Amino acid sequence: MGNTFASAKQFVGVAREATQGTPLAMVGTIPVDKFEPEDKPVWLDDKAIRGSMVEQYGRQQGVIKADFSMSGPVFGDTIGWLLANILGDNAYSGGTNAGSSTTTTGALTAGTTNVVPLTSATGIIAGTVLTLDTAGNAENVTVLSIAALNATLTAPVAKNHASGVTVQPVTAPFTSAFSTYNAAQGQPASHTFTHFQGPTATSGARQYPGCCLSELTLKFNAESQLFTYDAKGNCWPSVPASVAPTSAPSTVTPIPSWRGLIGIGGPASGGTLLKNITDGEIAIKRALEPVYTAQNSQNPYIIQRGAVSVSGKLNFVAADESPYLAMINNTQPQLQLILGNGVAGAGLVQVQVDCQLAAYDASKYNAGKAAVMYDVTFAGIANTTNAGASGGYSPTKVTLTNSVPPQTY
Repeated sequence: MGNTFASAKQFVGVAREATQGTPLAMVGTIPVDKFEPEDKPVWLDDKAIRGSMVEQYGRQQGVIKADFSMSGPVFGDTIGWLLANILGDNAYSGGTNAGSSTTTTGALTAGTTNVVPLTSATGIIAGTVLTLDTAGNAENVTVLSIAALNATLTAPVAKNHASGVTVQPVTAPFTSAFSTYNAAQGQPASHTFTHFQGPTATSGARQYPGCCLSELTLKFNAESQLFTYDAKGNCWPSVPASVAPTSAPSTVTPIPSWRGLIGIGGPASGGTLLKNITDGEIAIKRALEPVYTAQNSQNPYIIQRGAVSVSGKLNFVAADESPYLAMINNTQPQLQLILGNGVAGAGLVQVQVDCQLAAYDASKYNAGKAAVMYDVTFAGIANTTNAGASGGYSPTKVTLTNSVPPQTY
């Protein structure tokens, strides 16, 4: 009997990279319906004439990258990896107070400080989630280790904090708010995807380092679908994983689309909550450019991230002419989409998409079904309301509520 590999045993893992293109062992599992990577070298053909009746005399490999696409249900804990990759700015907050508060004894600098000096460390251990500061400057961080009165974090703080601010231990659920990253060079973190497929020697898996998303589309259809996503992007060429990975998905389940709540002209509550939208999608797109240099390597020097844009579709049952009037009058209403598991407390898993300005491109009258419809397309307009801690503008903000510790994605 010949050797074979079962497609059903595939899985995909992920890890946030410290340096783009440097592969890391997976730290999380993303359940997917499809993961399709392809290494794509440039072929350099020798067609220099030599006096023979032939065209091609040789072939060498040029530069190389990989393309990938993936899709599946939206899991409210793992979609954060993809949102962090394409948007970049991530503000962690929320939680329920747990234990006594303390204060810092030194100032903290955004992007560089990952050690927090404390007046007291009672009850703070590795894995403890802390809220630093209060009011509009608050952020959540995760303790990697504690020594004496110094808490080392899993990543540097995202905001500046003065000495003497409050430090409060908290427990789940937490929120992670993703917006366009506008600080420094405007480049989000990259990720390594590990694909276990079987044939690769020793480990059975290949790693795709330096992954950058060019598109992430969130889709819902109340009648027939789970809340789903499609994604695609570029990365460094694959390498064999040195150690066989282990699949370890969480117990979080995907969300049925019928649980969706949609607000137009305001939040998805009160008078701006609409109940006549059947299905739709929101696409976050980002320009990508693999840059190659003379560095004695076929790999990219960098995969440069460019501008972010947002577009979408909404299909309305025609309760009135509101979808048409919003388009013809260019009112650019606020759009909010919320899908959650309906669980209260620490088990809450929720995805909230906000576009403060949704400019309708078209609102097509559609009488092809039993009920008259309006088929709307829109563009997300950049604004400061949806911006994150890095400032500037963003066309959207996507907020997750779950029990994933801060600084994970």
